[in-house]
Amino acid sequence: MCGGMALSSTHCLGAILRRMDRMIESLLLGTRWLLLPLYVALIASVIAIYVMVGRELVHLFGGILTLPESEMVLILLAILDLCLVANLLVMVAISSYESFISRIDIADETAKPEWLGKMDSGNVKLKVSLSIVMISAIHLLRGFMMNTETEKLVVMSGVHMVFVLSAVLLAVVDRLGRKSH
Repeated sequence: MCGGMALSSTHCLGAILRRMDRMIESLLLGTRWLLLPLYVALIASVIAIYVMVGRELVHLFGGILTLPESEMVLILLAILDLCLVANLLVMVAISSYESFISRIDIADETAKPEWLGKMDSGNVKLKVSLSIVMISAIHLLRGFMMNTETEKLVVMSGVHMVFVLSAVLLAVVDRLGRKSH
């Protein structure tokens, strides 16, 4: 007897294995929801960036009449850097959610960012690497403007070049992969 019906042992075993397959597949697919708290943490991190931008704005407006131009540029670079990081966090959280957890369906299509639904993991990796290059360039420029010691600037430049090279290689590999499909 298999499930109340008289079936051969082969049929019964096959039915049990199919049911186990479905349960395992459901469990594996369900684990994608374990990623959700990580994406929420990325979005929540943007709040910390708001605080840091606020701190920079207080510094900027608190001394706007007395700040030297170079100091003002450094503050603006810090704000730009924080904005890029915030963009990166939101982009990764949203595109990862859509790629790995669930499609985002918005009734009002005008409220949907243009890139949403068009970014695969290759595009996300490329955008992340380009954002890292931009952030690294800002840090390098800030270091130069703050008269950082030459040895440290050389190290920062080397790290920046590694980021640039990685982004270029990632773009080439992505392009070759798209051509082969």
